[in-house]
Amino acid sequence: MKVNIKTISHEAEESVDLYIHERGVALDRLVEYLEQDLFHAVTLLCQKGEKICRVPSPEIYLIETVNDKQVVHTEQETYEMNKRLYELERLLPSNFIRISKSVIMNIDKVRTYTPMLNGLMKVSMLNSQETYISRKYLKEVKDRILEARHYE
Repeated sequence: MKVNIKTISHEAEESVDLYIHERGVALDRLVEYLEQDLFHAVTLLCQKGEKICRVPSPEIYLIETVNDKQVVHTEQETYEMNKRLYELERLLPSNFIRISKSVIMNIDKVRTYTPMLNGLMKVSMLNSQETYISRKYLKEVKDRILEARHYE
């Protein structure tokens, strides 16, 4: 596929024109990705003790709810924040996905997925942290894994 890029003035509205043979799920995701500016990384304001820290979304491995607080895990650090998971789902880029009632994970930080006998799936992150995908969210996560594999 050929890609043309033109730089425009800051006063002009940015837009994308796509000339395609047929529309499919992948294209719909691309359109959503572009329209919602999901390609832009976001920065979360988190707490670590008394300090307020800026944590860029590409550094986040997973976010989990613990005692009504959101715990943000990076490669080596852990932070807290007060936003609800559903608010974070809307805010975070498309590489983040809900995997259980209390966890959102960055699929770019996964080392392995291991199916379990009880219907859950074990996830090992690049930083050796482990979590589980609940049965309720498993189909959506599997679809995303297969979709990502299709484009590699």
